[in-house]
Amino acid sequence: MKTKGIAFVLLLILAVGIMAAYVLELQQASDEDIAAEEKAAESVDTAPAGQAPDPGASLEKNIEDTKHLQERRKRIMDEMVEGGIAERIENPAGEPFVYVMQAFYGLTFDEQSSLMNVIWSYYITEDRNSSVVTIYDNDTGREIGTYSQSGLKMAGE
Repeated sequence: MKTKGIAFVLLLILAVGIMAAYVLELQQASDEDIAAEEKAAESVDTAPAGQAPDPGASLEKNIEDTKHLQERRKRIMDEMVEGGIAERIENPAGEPFVYVMQAFYGLTFDEQSSLMNVIWSYYITEDRNSSVVTIYDNDTGREIGTYSQSGLKMAGE
């Protein structure tokens, strides 16, 4: 009986170790994907000196230049749901939204912004009318912020 208990504890420790290794590997892959997304977002051309930038033209160019990232964006969004950061991410009728969970609040503002940029970039690439992602708290159902081309805006800021 004592041997079964020791074997069970060892198997439990092994299982936890394997899960931890998987989470660390998943986190590293997500960090690399988000870094690629941020680099792509920074690559928007600016207007020549003396000319006012055309945000519409810059957005179109950025969308075209980063279309190849759609698969990565989708994977990051799926990992947000699987990892407990978001309950759901949807885009009914060209109005994308995300319901965030408690883990979202543990992220820094920059991390939150990076993740919302991934969602926004994914949907704006598919549908130019999807210009704003609305962020809701999953527990209360209340709107807590938005993300658009101008960045992350959280309630109370």
